[in-house]
Amino acid sequence: MAHGIILNSFIDLEPETIKYLQEAYNNKPKIYSIGPLTLMDKKIDDDVSQCLTWLDKQPRGSVIYISFGSGGTLSHEQIIELAIGLEMSGQRFLLVIRCPNDRIPNGTYFNNKNSTNPLDFLPIGFLERTKGLGLVLPNWAPQVQVLSHVSVGGFLTHCGWNSILESVVCGVPLIAWPLFAEQRTNAVMLIEDLKVALRLKIRDNGIVGRSEISVVVKELMEGEEGK
Repeated sequence: MAHGIILNSFIDLEPETIKYLQEAYNNKPKIYSIGPLTLMDKKIDDDVSQCLTWLDKQPRGSVIYISFGSGGTLSHEQIIELAIGLEMSGQRFLLVIRCPNDRIPNGTYFNNKNSTNPLDFLPIGFLERTKGLGLVLPNWAPQVQVLSHVSVGGFLTHCGWNSILESVVCGVPLIAWPLFAEQRTNAVMLIEDLKVALRLKIRDNGIVGRSEISVVVKELMEGEEGK
């Protein structure tokens, strides 16, 4: 048996869970909660420079960042709804997008081998209509640097654990959009226990509609619940 287990978490985030793990077996093995630990990406290339330069030009707390982590993808229909919902909200946004996975509404990037430009799946005219409002990046963004930027005031997230820790460290309020695995239970914790996230309503077909996205994004960025 191991003599100890190290958790990338902390007592204020998961008090009941950590307490249970410590007490259930008389603290054997010992539980060490040493988080939150986040990794700052040192990679600075043209895409990163473009992203941070764009953020530098935006008002304080005005941008919502949208990313589904290193493994999350959406269906083409859902990408359309997300893009139009962001446009309808009238909020500044930084959107990370990947090629769609149309087998299920919310799939995984790891099983989606596609060399097509992800931007080709956006609604026709979307980039032109929103060029003064948002920035769209294919596949990846320097997330810790984005979340720690003064212009970012919200994060629409898939509720992966690293994303949760990074947003908590940076003090960024959330919209929870879990895709699979433990992300759903993470979302419940964020919404009901910690009360740092807003919930999106999902239709019976698994799609989050444009109107729902627009309303919740606007509430996070401008409303009382987002404060």
